[in-house]
Amino acid sequence: MSSASENTAQPSIGTAARTVDTSVDQNTGEPRRPAVVWASAAAFFTGIAFVVAGLLWAFWRSVREFGDAAWLNGVVATEPGSLLRVLMVTALFVVTLLIGAGAIIAGHYGWRGFGWARRAGLIATAVSLLALLINWVAWIGIPLIALGAALLWTPAARSFAERWHLRRHPAAPAVVRPDEVHYGPLPRYR
Repeated sequence: MSSASENTAQPSIGTAARTVDTSVDQNTGEPRRPAVVWASAAAFFTGIAFVVAGLLWAFWRSVREFGDAAWLNGVVATEPGSLLRVLMVTALFVVTLLIGAGAIIAGHYGWRGFGWARRAGLIATAVSLLALLINWVAWIGIPLIALGAALLWTPAARSFAERWHLRRHPAAPAVVRPDEVHYGPLPRYR
């Protein structure tokens, strides 16, 4: 009786074992996303969800308790139906749009492996401070967006962005310049 290991030839001396690059997906050829990139995107989008939830809760509460619905609403005393109330509610909506746009851009482009998404994450963190104008539910989104930006600055996320950069911008092939150029068959063109 012979076993399978006896029937398999031993590798020759000097042959290299096949190496598999684990940083590249074998099916797509694209760089694999490290866990910090997954966590960063999740933090950005969860932070946006809390900011939007805070805005919606402020809208719901402002029907009966306008001054207590959001911090911005309590700053200035207004009359029901006044133009200032409409402008304050519009300002809360614009603040939420700005926070959402910044975090979505940083989260999406960080997920896709663009290196500049790290700087976009810092901008999104700064813009997320505008959530202080809404209410405590929206405030929960501030540290989540800051966490998403911080995770993009880890070494694993940086190397992921560098691998994507090399994939998007491969090195140009070397140009071989000919010694002589012939423009035609006649000797005068040589």
